[in-house]
Amino acid sequence: MSGRCHDRSQHHHRHHGRSRSCSTVVVAVRVGLFSAATAAVLALYRQFRSIVHNFAPAYIRELDNGENSETNRAGRLAELRVAELFQGIPGVEVYQSLRIPDPGHRGRREVDIVLLTKRDLFVLEVKNWSGSIHLNGDGSWVQIRSDGSTVVHSNLMEDLKYRVDLLETYLERRGVALPHGFLQPKVFLLNRQCRPEQAIIMQREVISADQWEHFYNINLVQKDSGWLRNALSSEKVEETLSEQERKQLHYILSTAPTWDRLELEDGKIVVGEFQGFKGRSCDTRILSSVKRSAVSRMDMTHRQGWINQLFGTPKVQILVTLRDYRAVNFNFPNRKSLQDSCMQTTVRSETRLIFQVVGTSKPEFFSVSEVRSLSLSS
Repeated sequence: MSGRCHDRSQHHHRHHGRSRSCSTVVVAVRVGLFSAATAAVLALYRQFRSIVHNFAPAYIRELDNGENSETNRAGRLAELRVAELFQGIPGVEVYQSLRIPDPGHRGRREVDIVLLTKRDLFVLEVKNWSGSIHLNGDGSWVQIRSDGSTVVHSNLMEDLKYRVDLLETYLERRGVALPHGFLQPKVFLLNRQCRPEQAIIMQREVISADQWEHFYNINLVQKDSGWLRNALSSEKVEETLSEQERKQLHYILSTAPTWDRLELEDGKIVVGEFQGFKGRSCDTRILSSVKRSAVSRMDMTHRQGWINQLFGTPKVQILVTLRDYRAVNFNFPNRKSLQDSCMQTTVRSETRLIFQVVGTSKPEFFSVSEVRSLSLSS
């Protein structure tokens, strides 16, 4: 009797043990499924948040900036087009968006484009204005747009000549004295819908859209620099710079302060002032430790693998190019310089770049996942 009870007791314990083991397995499976589901939900949330970061800011920027933003963007694109057209012409060096110190106003004045040839230094102001342009009695330029709205601008030629004087003073302080007439201001009115009055067109420093198209169609497409002086020069310069002086001038203009330049993944170019990164400290620590004065460029490489996008945190690899003061052209070092003076780091795609766009009052935030490269001025 006792043996039978003992067997029944052992059977009961074995059965209870199996039940407890099964319950443990079931719980473990449920926990595992719940964890997997949670991970999947989190991954989808990260993906959704990344999409919001990538697309919403651009949409919001369009709403916030409005017409002024469109005008500024059109003007910047016009400057880029003109600069690109002059690039590669033998004997012509092109410099963009120079920011020249203005001691009288304790700030800087921007020069759109500078062209250096053997006998001239052309300082270009590029405008993409549309509508009719008239001279006011006080010298201001009045723009009447197609919608009837009126914009009063300061005297464009006087402003440009003031910046030319600042540039000449800046070059003298850095050791280059230019011959009289070597620096020549030019205003390019590129928009075919721009109709300046005769009093403006008659100024020898003003290049209308019709004149510009003639220069481009007849001469510029041939990549011939011989026409440039005949087309633009309004001064007869007897003296020329020596080869050593010209190299020094090229070096000074190459290292003059400019705006920082942001190239986005969709091909847009944004200019302004880079102000830093915002994100998790583990992502920004390395980038924050690099001094701006030591960096010339950052290139972003985006990892596009869908598995990493879905089940991991999207990453962006940043290649930091350190500034090489031995080179004349800092923004485009040779391959050996890239190998010797680069560092890499990887950050989450939600990391944001703080950038003060020219013409705006507040800094904007760009996700690193929408940025292709960042070029920093010296």
